[in-house]
Amino acid sequence: MASSKLASLLILVGAIAVANPANASDYRDLCSSARGACEYTGPDAPRLDIDVCLGAQGELTVKTGDCSAGAYPYHLSFGEVIDASIGTVVAYEPLNLACDRPGVCIDDPPPPGASEFPICCEWGLCVPLGDVPCNSLNSFAYLCDSGVTNEDGTVTCFEGEQI
Repeated sequence: MASSKLASLLILVGAIAVANPANASDYRDLCSSARGACEYTGPDAPRLDIDVCLGAQGELTVKTGDCSAGAYPYHLSFGEVIDASIGTVVAYEPLNLACDRPGVCIDDPPPPGASEFPICCEWGLCVPLGDVPCNSLNSFAYLCDSGVTNEDGTVTCFEGEQI
């Protein structure tokens, strides 16, 4: 029973994608319009290109008709259907890796406690990327694979092998 529901939803998602090719949606982009609705990920996020409904509590579902009361339609470029039986979706906002950009990372092993998190860098200074967008003309958002937040609030990313 669950596999037939999954197959039906996958056919529906495929039909939506074919009927509504990338960038042809009438709806605003979810990740740039509803801050916090998308999880930051690396550059290999799965492409989805479907319309979704964002509910008042932040829940995302595949848009199969009109959105329910209190939910609004958006277009989602990257994400995954995580529960095919009810059409729930997780949204991703892919970021380039910080260490792929020369001069952003230090070529040393990361210290204990280093973690992966999104950062915003401007003129060689990087800070954690929070709910405030990283959108000045000279700033760029990246995913730091192994980073630490310093006492002054800046971030240091490491690209060396962990010891």
